[in-house]
Parts: sequence; structure tokens; C-alpha cells
Amino acid sequence: MSNKQIILGIDPGLVKTGWGVVFREGSSIGYVNCGVIRTNAADAMETRLCHIFDEVSSLLDEYKPSAVAMEEVFVNKNFRSSEKLIMAQTAAFLALAKRGYTVQQYRPNEIKKNITGSGHASKKQVYTLVQKILRTNIANDSKLHTFDSFDALAIALARAF
Repeated sequence: MSNKQIILGIDPGLVKTGWGVVFREGSSIGYVNCGVIRTNAADAMETRLCHIFDEVSSLLDEYKPSAVAMEEVFVNKNFRSSEKLIMAQTAAFLALAKRGYTVQQYRPNEIKKNITGSGHASKKQVYTLVQKILRTNIANDSKLHTFDSFDALAIALARAF
């Protein structure tokens, strides 16, 4: 009987929601897939949020994760930007809740600390270590992967650790 755990990490955003899937089996951790859910800025807010909801739902159907992690939304001085992030996060939360998932949330500095050992690591340090941990060079496929998908993989790895 396998004790393989599939972990979905989500980096919420209204324009781009990053997602990453990793596995953990015993002490082994590996890369499954990652990508970005993109919304069209010309679409109505309701359409964009429904798209995020539908795409997260599809990811759950496809990968059937045993755990889900999401980055906490950092509320900054620009309320409009924070509001859009919170709305995107809520769309993802609703898709997860509808299927009975609970979500482990991580602050950005917790994710960095889990990956690099330092809560103040640079994004470049995080991306380098994500690729090293997962023993893959996914950065070469730039049409599929962006910083958002790397962030989501880091979130999934934080949950795996």
C-alpha cells in the first residue's frame, strides 16, 4: 500500500493564479505539474471569478490532492489591489470547500523559510531551491510556467515539509 501524498499549492491572483502539484512519498518529494490560471481583464469580475473557480475545480478533479496549501493574501496599502487578490482567493476557497477540502495557509515569509531556511530570502533563491528540491528545470518552459507557478510550487513544498 502506497503512502503517496499529492499536494496542490495555490498562489491566488485575479490576473494569474499560479498552481503547482508535488508529491511526497516517505522522504521523497517530486514534481508533478504546475501552471497558471489566467483571466481576461476585459471580462466582467463575475466571469473572471467563475473562471478561477472552474479551473481550480478541474485541478482537484485531475490531481485529486490529499492536501492543499495557499498563500495568505498580504493586505497592502493599495486597497484595490488587495481587494482583487482577496476575491481571487475566495473563488479558489469556494472551489476547495465545495469538494470538502481544508486549506493550510502560509504567509510569504513562512514559505521562504520552509524552502530556503530564511524568511527573508529573495525570489531568485526560492526559485533556485524549488528546482533543486524537485530535481527539475521547469524554468525552461516559460510559455507554461511563470513566477506565479513557481510560487505555487513553493507553497506546495512548504506544505510537504
